[in-house]
Amino acid sequence: MAHPHLWERLDHAHWIAQGHGPRILYMIFDPNCPYCHVLYDELEPIVRSAHLNLRFLVVSFIAPSSPGKAAAILQAKDPVAAIRQNEKGFNMEHFGGIRETIPTPETDKILAENLRLLDESGKRVVPTLIYRDRQGQVQVIHGLLDKSGLKATLKQIR
Repeated sequence: MAHPHLWERLDHAHWIAQGHGPRILYMIFDPNCPYCHVLYDELEPIVRSAHLNLRFLVVSFIAPSSPGKAAAILQAKDPVAAIRQNEKGFNMEHFGGIRETIPTPETDKILAENLRLLDESGKRVVPTLIYRDRQGQVQVIHGLLDKSGLKATLKQIR
């Protein structure tokens, strides 16, 4: 069960926005998560056409290189481009394609807070999608959806 104030906490979290649509979808991901990579590839072409504001929250717990890759994304001059670089270079041997960097204390703080938000979503699973449905209720989806499930979910976002 998700924390009752999760949506409000997400609104004030450190997220990276892609797209400027009126419909908000949060995606919590680890740079080394293969399922997150698949979801990213499925969502990227949809963001513009679906009028989505896709908000990425970076966490780092899957692999030893996750904190360094998350730091490279969070500390980049263009975090959206850094996410894109990570995903375009993704492979199953080394996972995320971005080069690791040393996290600053501020980055460590962001990663810790984002992990708390993931825990408050009900499960420590990535990817996690969070959105408000057409009735205004907060919905949380843990794990990867198939293409039809993703299409149905996108239609439900308010």
